Amino acid sequence: MDYDSILQEQMDKLDLSELEQIMDDAAKQSNGIFSSISTDDIVQSFIDGKPLFDSEVIMHNLLDVFLYEIKAGLILGVEIISICIVMGLLKNFSNSFGDKPVSTLGTVVCSCLVITLCLKNFMTTYDACLDTLNIMTRTMQILLPIMIPLLIAMGGFSSGGVLNPVIVGAITAFNTALQKFILPILFVSSIFILINSLTEKDYVSRLAVFLRKAAVFFTGLAVTIFAGLTAIQGLVTKTADGLLANTARYSVDNFVPIVGGFAADSIDMVLSCVAVIKNGIGVLGIIIILCLLTVPVIKILAIAVIYKITSILVGPIGSKQIAGSLDEMGSAVITMAVILFLCALMFLIFLTIIIGIGGGTLWK
Repeated sequence: MDYDSILQEQMDKLDLSELEQIMDDAAKQSNGIFSSISTDDIVQSFIDGKPLFDSEVIMHNLLDVFLYEIKAGLILGVEIISICIVMGLLKNFSNSFGDKPVSTLGTVVCSCLVITLCLKNFMTTYDACLDTLNIMTRTMQILLPIMIPLLIAMGGFSSGGVLNPVIVGAITAFNTALQKFILPILFVSSIFILINSLTEKDYVSRLAVFLRKAAVFFTGLAVTIFAGLTAIQGLVTKTADGLLANTARYSVDNFVPIVGGFAADSIDMVLSCVAVIKNGIGVLGIIIILCLLTVPVIKILAIAVIYKITSILVGPIGSKQIAGSLDEMGSAVITMAVILFLCALMFLIFLTIIIGIGGGTLWK
């Protein structure tokens, strides 16, 4: 039995339909940045030594998507600037005619309109971040039941037995912490920023900045703890698996009469095929995570750029409080992108650890 037939036989035993469906959906969501590929394509690229994607095309597509999102976000910027122009006119009229109560009322109304626009946009961005987080978590929950058994089949009994509950627990805890604690903190800080734009005094902006920094800190801390513990567990169990596998191979090779060497070589070939399949599935998972991450992060960063530019333009014509609040809203949106990136980074670390275990190190 040759190498290709063993690979195909092992691939046929796996049910990857749900995973490849997610890949198709993720490729569509990436707006053409990534093309839809299958595990077969990845395994074949491993064998042929060919790249999966054209990096120049990807960079060009990334730039196109970013510019498109900037153009789409210009509507928000134009609306805010228009309202601030009206606010500036009201202030000038009040100074000319001495009708300050009317000007104050008009300024409050305009500020409320700006807050409404910003809040609506931020809630849309917030929901998109939550949806992306849930899809990435769902992808990991589909990947682990496929990759861990393959890891165990390669002889990684310790790694599979230890990493599966560790990674599943880390993913569940991290997802819960983000949805119930970290992202709501960021949302509350943004509300404080918008409320602060209604007054001339600085009441809650410092609290809002503190909450935003706390959200980033706790996210980074969680990623460090979960990824660090998983990496340490992977290193320890990898050594134990290597010792167990080498002992088993030595026993088959030396204590089975006549056919021991042939049996050991056959097992080597089968396990090498399993390793290629496992790594191919892991790479597919990494590509899915990147597909799911790319467009939301680009959209979030484009919105942040709009907030920052609008803040600069509003400063000379509108309220300084509104300009400052828009600048802080841009920082809050960037923080959301950072949190989403850290979440994806942790998932990528998990996949990399699983790929690295048994990737040709066992049975040698």
